[in-house]
Amino acid sequence: MTKVMIGLETHVQLNTKTKMFCGCSLENIMNSEPNSRCCPICLGMPGSKPRVNRAAIDAGIKIALALDCEINPEIFFSRKTYLYPDMSKNFQITQYEIPIGFEGKLEITDAEGKSKTVRIKRTHLEEDPAKIQHIGQNITTARYVLIDYNRSGIPLCEIVTEPDMNSAKEARIFLQRLLAIVEYLGVYKKGELSLKTDVNISIQGGERVEIKNVTGFKEAEEAIIYEVIRQQDVIRKGGMVERETRAWDEGGKITRSLRKKEFEEDYGYIFEPDLTKIEITDEWIEDMRKTLPELPHQKYERYLKEFKVSSELAKSMTSDLEIARFYDKVVKDIDPKFAATWVNILKKTLFYNDVTQNETKLTKEIFMKLLRLIQEKQVSDRGGEMILRKIMFKPEEFDDLVKKYSVIEIKDVEKIIEGVLKENKRAVEEVKAGIEKSLDFLVGQVIKKIGKKIDAKKLKELLKSKIK
Repeated sequence: MTKVMIGLETHVQLNTKTKMFCGCSLENIMNSEPNSRCCPICLGMPGSKPRVNRAAIDAGIKIALALDCEINPEIFFSRKTYLYPDMSKNFQITQYEIPIGFEGKLEITDAEGKSKTVRIKRTHLEEDPAKIQHIGQNITTARYVLIDYNRSGIPLCEIVTEPDMNSAKEARIFLQRLLAIVEYLGVYKKGELSLKTDVNISIQGGERVEIKNVTGFKEAEEAIIYEVIRQQDVIRKGGMVERETRAWDEGGKITRSLRKKEFEEDYGYIFEPDLTKIEITDEWIEDMRKTLPELPHQKYERYLKEFKVSSELAKSMTSDLEIARFYDKVVKDIDPKFAATWVNILKKTLFYNDVTQNETKLTKEIFMKLLRLIQEKQVSDRGGEMILRKIMFKPEEFDDLVKKYSVIEIKDVEKIIEGVLKENKRAVEEVKAGIEKSLDFLVGQVIKKIGKKIDAKKLKELLKSKIK
């Protein structure tokens, strides 16, 4: 089978207070009126001079360290020719010749579940172009476009991989790992900022095709699957895959040709004359290294070693920073394995409701009260899930919900059992004759009358003792 080679160029919007080269505030910028957060610098007006955001460089160093990159002792910025309407000055300030980080790596799990190293070619800083809104059915048939320059100049860190991934699944896993890392570092806020990926795909021996600005893990996986099939079909029919840039059409679930792919020399890189070189000293690097938190893979290893939780639960919890922090609080006061199971149930419940833990009213204290009731068998697992769904948004209803879903003691249902036995005499005789499914029928009848809030195993034993 022909080998598929996939490389990713992932752009992470950095969580800074101002833009990359000017003082425009980024606070709540995504909800601001279009073109209300611009200045002569981010619009590239004649005579305006850029200045570098120190916080963005700090973030870039942290990302490089977290991805095990070498860090250049001296960096500078370049101008990249950019003749599109979302960059009004016709060039983008970026890094090309000497990026912040190079020759890093990130460990992922491949399609067969084995560990695999994806090489990081470079990490560098640049400014984001403006936001284009296509008015029409899709990106290639739009009647016209609108441009919001609020986004122009937002700091980006671009992480470029070597073409080490061989499937859509591996690419999705890489993006999930990368997002978790930048979220842990505090340089990115999931849900508030964007993460966009340019996907480069080639079938060994063929030209490389780039798919621009894919957002989201699912979209990246779908785009890769489609493009691989498209290229394989071109080759199967005797054609040649052309080097080009394509766009992912989310509505049609296909890639569409945008233009022939440029080569690096086509971008006409020159040094940015309005910015000086910046020295990244060993002291600066060490200062940033000291601020690095426990990263997802480190937390994962700690959960396995210290708490003896399963690999699956550890991976699930550490993939979400809020969930991992919540588990770290809960695990101090309860059995780690039991806590891990229920924190993972919490994560699934949050996903179902499309909210984060911080967007709910659930506190550690009320969550612990629920877990202790479940541990003590006062509430069944099913009842616990039902209570959890409600108290995430209405914790004041906790006591009423506990009364509603509390497990009924066997002694409290003996009258119900006696009534069921009288109503189902034929089933009773069949149980005496050794027909097991009739016993299951009687168990179901009792549970039906008491609302399923009882230990079915204990109920079965009690029914057996009653039928003689």
